[in-house]
Amino acid sequence: MQAAAPPGDHMQDHVSSDRRQLAAVAAAQPQRRALLLAGAGVVLLAGIAVVLAAPHLAARRPAAVAPAAVPAEPPPALTVLLTPATPRLLARTVSGDGSVVAWQELVVGTETGGLRVSEVAVEEGDKVTRGQVLARLDDAVPAAQAAQAEAAVTEAEAVLQLARIDLNRSVELTRSDSVSRQTLDQRQSAARQAEARLASARARRDEAVARLDQTRIRAPADGVISKRGVLPGAVVQPGQELFRLIRDGRLELDARIPELELAGLRPGQKVRVLHGEREIEGQIRALAPVVASDTRLGVVHVALPADSFLRPGMFARAEIRPDAAAVLTVPQEAVVFREGGPVVFVLPEGGERVVQRPLGTGARREGLVEVTQGLAAGDRVVAAGAGFLSDGDRVRVATGH
Repeated sequence: MQAAAPPGDHMQDHVSSDRRQLAAVAAAQPQRRALLLAGAGVVLLAGIAVVLAAPHLAARRPAAVAPAAVPAEPPPALTVLLTPATPRLLARTVSGDGSVVAWQELVVGTETGGLRVSEVAVEEGDKVTRGQVLARLDDAVPAAQAAQAEAAVTEAEAVLQLARIDLNRSVELTRSDSVSRQTLDQRQSAARQAEARLASARARRDEAVARLDQTRIRAPADGVISKRGVLPGAVVQPGQELFRLIRDGRLELDARIPELELAGLRPGQKVRVLHGEREIEGQIRALAPVVASDTRLGVVHVALPADSFLRPGMFARAEIRPDAAAVLTVPQEAVVFREGGPVVFVLPEGGERVVQRPLGTGARREGLVEVTQGLAAGDRVVAAGAGFLSDGDRVRVATGH
């Protein structure tokens, strides 16, 4: 029988065993650390590979199907009424403003100069007759010149009479050979010279008499004095304006009418002339042959009656009603304004969308508008509801219309 080991030996065995376990654990720590590092590296490399491969995988993966778009509901169609563009007899009034002017205003002047005005016989507004003296110039010098010219004529007549007596005597003496042929020729020449001097003297006398008559300023025609430009004591010059005369006192209104309205006008048509509360009946005398290029207005000359009480320079309005003519018309409510101009909406045959058309318009009468351009007879236009439409809108035609 063996003897039991002493206690000291057992203690030593336990210590040795603990040391061996610690040494084993210490030896195993580096291996575990290496395994952890290796595992972390593998995970990191795998992550990088996944990141790099993600675009390729995404490209290979079928794209997600987008949800189908729901079609938008078309805007509801507006119910409208249609009417055709129709030719109708449309009574229209052409109007225009203008100034009252003289039918013919004559300028009265003088042909002589350097003479003083001695008398003015008329005032502005006076009615005068042709040949009536309007003013007189100082005629002292012209009268003396006329008298001198008349005396020269008398002298020339006496010289001619004596020359003819001598010529007749020479002719008789030549028959009896008492006077030579040379003397006869001289007497004939003297008579002809005397005739020429008399003619010259008479011409100078006529000129002097005409200058004397020019000192009387006379009216060239019947009419009314519209302007007096001279006073007594003034010295006039040749061609100076002294008076203005409205021939026959006739006045007219120069009414300016838009060019598109001129086609229906002609001389002889009656015109209603309005001046304030006064209404006067006139008549178209003539139409100007040209239209102003800057205003596109033409002048219509309206003859006024003598008792119109109008005066040159007054402003008046002319209203002319031409003969009724067939024109293309649409209802007034069918015309709307877009972008500063009138338009209508046309629905083509078999269509459901309206087309906006610019319009040229003329007269407006009895709820109708004259169409000058943009439509043809029979075109279907929106007569009710046009103000709510735009170009290309869908519409529905009201039934029963």
